[in-house]
Amino acid sequence: MQKKKVRDILPPRRVKAHEPEKATPSSLVQRSPQRTPRRMLFFLLFVVLIGGITGVLSLHFFFAKVWIIVHPYTREVTAKASMTARAGIEGTDIEKSISALIINEEKSLTRLFPATGISTEEGRARGTIRVFNGFSTFPQKLVAQTRFLSEDGKLFRSPGAVVVPAGRMEGGSIIAGFLDIEVVAAESKEEYNIGPSNFSLPGLFGNPAYTTITGKSSEPMTGGSKTEVSVVTESDLNAARDALMAELQQDVRESLEGKVPEGMILLSDAVDLRVVQASSPIKAAAPLDNFNFSVKVQGVAIVFSKADVENAAKTLLANLTEGGEKIAERADSIEYENVEMNMSAQSLSFDMRASTRTYKEIDPVEFKARLAGISKDEAALALSLNPSLQKAEILLFPFWLTYLPQDPNKVEVSIVID
Repeated sequence: MQKKKVRDILPPRRVKAHEPEKATPSSLVQRSPQRTPRRMLFFLLFVVLIGGITGVLSLHFFFAKVWIIVHPYTREVTAKASMTARAGIEGTDIEKSISALIINEEKSLTRLFPATGISTEEGRARGTIRVFNGFSTFPQKLVAQTRFLSEDGKLFRSPGAVVVPAGRMEGGSIIAGFLDIEVVAAESKEEYNIGPSNFSLPGLFGNPAYTTITGKSSEPMTGGSKTEVSVVTESDLNAARDALMAELQQDVRESLEGKVPEGMILLSDAVDLRVVQASSPIKAAAPLDNFNFSVKVQGVAIVFSKADVENAAKTLLANLTEGGEKIAERADSIEYENVEMNMSAQSLSFDMRASTRTYKEIDPVEFKARLAGISKDEAALALSLNPSLQKAEILLFPFWLTYLPQDPNKVEVSIVID
């Protein structure tokens, strides 16, 4: 009997489980970005490279430029001339005058100054005493400067001679005659301002009249003093005048300098300062602590145009050049000597000394034509062989250029005077 073979058949569901998975659109989308950044990078590098090459070519062919700075050999020249700046004329004549301008200024100043002197102010005490004559029935004459001594020893004198009336007899005794006289202290001191006192006459000492010819005051003596006071001295007045004059003259000078128009020159010796007033109402020896002093100063300045002098100097210097030489644009220096003012003529005379440097004339157009299109080394060699130049510099843009542009308009020549 033939045996039958039995084969198992897997269910469809299990068979599907072993089938390979098919790629889905979503999985394809996730893989595609891996190539996109690389392409963009290559594209950007290409754009930058093309732009760089274009920029370099533009700089090389369109913006190339060369600066040539030359320093020629120079020679110093000096010119001198006597000139006069005169008010009321116009223009410049090197043989005669240049125009000038007159500037005026006036200032006054009053100030209080201290007195430095010391004086002793003295006063002698004065008063009246009654002199009695009980010595005899005859008048008693007293000479000038008769001394009278107070009870406390203060000495007074009579300014002039006097006669004291005689005494009279009554009942066997003498009734003294008397006379009121002025007396002055012998010294200037406050202690002579004494009160009422009895007085003796020292000149009668040892004489019987000493006790019968006497004096007596009923009022105090006054006016005795000795004090130090400040006084104005001649030195004080002179010092005040000098200080104010110096200050005001400087003030007027600065004011004149401030009035100088732009483009004009004021020389230090072109200013005339005059003191028209210097006084004080106080005299020397006045007993004061302070005093006033007043000063008035007038100033006149003569100024002239800077351009006029520079043009005159340039003309003079140009006459000193040699063949093929050229002078610098302006003088290196201009000095002024022997400056003199003539106020009556309203003029200022001076000696002018101008100096500058000359150099062999250089034609920039010729330089450009000769150097255009050659190499930098060839241009440097050509410049170094030029006998008129002490040195030269070549600057190229852009920096990698080794040849000068063919177009002369792209070559710029600058002349520097050392």
